[in-house]
Amino acid sequence: MRRMGQQHHHPKPTESFRRGAVRGGQRRRLAWVLGLTGATMVGEIIGGLLTQSVALLSDAFHMLTHFGAIAFSYVAIVVALRPAAPEKTYRNWRFEVLATFLNGMLLVPIAGVIIYESIQRLRAPVPVKVEPMLAVAAVGLLVNLLSAAFLHRHSKQDMNIRGAFFHMVADSLSSVGVLAAGLLIWGLGERFIWADPAAAVLISLMILVWSVGLIRDSVRILLEAVPAHVDLEQVHAALRDEADVLDVHDLHIWTITSNMYALTAHVHLKRDLPVSETEGVGRRLRHMLDERFDINHATLQFEIHADESPRCEHDHAPHADSARP
Repeated sequence: MRRMGQQHHHPKPTESFRRGAVRGGQRRRLAWVLGLTGATMVGEIIGGLLTQSVALLSDAFHMLTHFGAIAFSYVAIVVALRPAAPEKTYRNWRFEVLATFLNGMLLVPIAGVIIYESIQRLRAPVPVKVEPMLAVAAVGLLVNLLSAAFLHRHSKQDMNIRGAFFHMVADSLSSVGVLAAGLLIWGLGERFIWADPAAAVLISLMILVWSVGLIRDSVRILLEAVPAHVDLEQVHAALRDEADVLDVHDLHIWTITSNMYALTAHVHLKRDLPVSETEGVGRRLRHMLDERFDINHATLQFEIHADESPRCEHDHAPHADSARP
């Protein structure tokens, strides 16, 4: 097997600048959300203690977790934007994925504690001061909706911001649950005092579901699995559709961080081409990968395959890489 060299593709020159500008905007929005969340959290803790509402306290405790999670997200962006040491060839982008993983992990024990406390309240109900509970919950809902609106646009492109956005949506639904429980008690009397801990249990179960999703997505990236939106078989077939390509092997695709996908592959050519012509083949393949699969960091090694030559000992079928964790 004769190797003809490899070609390496980085994102377009404007992408690094655009990524830095986007991260700067995300950092400013997170700073606003962090301030609003911190102030509301303190108010809900005080309100929950004064009103004896476990639902309001659970919402405040939930917001405390979100405050820490958003702080993680903010620090992750600050670290990612800082210049990295030369040996960190992917800079600090993966720190954002670690922050997402920690966001999800933080929610699990908190939800468990809230469920436990709510069950205790169901067994031994505690009177609730409804009017202050409703007022604090209404303010909390307003702040959560405002914070979610701040993060919504960036949440579609960035996993780290999506984690923070989900935290705010969860807190908004949590506040709705507190309001619903308070209105039920206020309108129908103390016999519906169970609505307060019941709302806390439902909120906690919802939190658990979302936290599992965040953990699953971040672990998938940390294990360098094929990105969820990419079908490995389709990428393999698309590479082989190039007129000068005979076969493709050692194909690997993974996620570096949100919207940054990498690929490496050995590409067997049908005939021995001059280096200048392999550069043209490489450009066409990289353009196709970028346009069709959003893969913007590709390294291709071109080879001439002879039937009598042994295959690479690390060769594998495409389907072996496409297993989902």
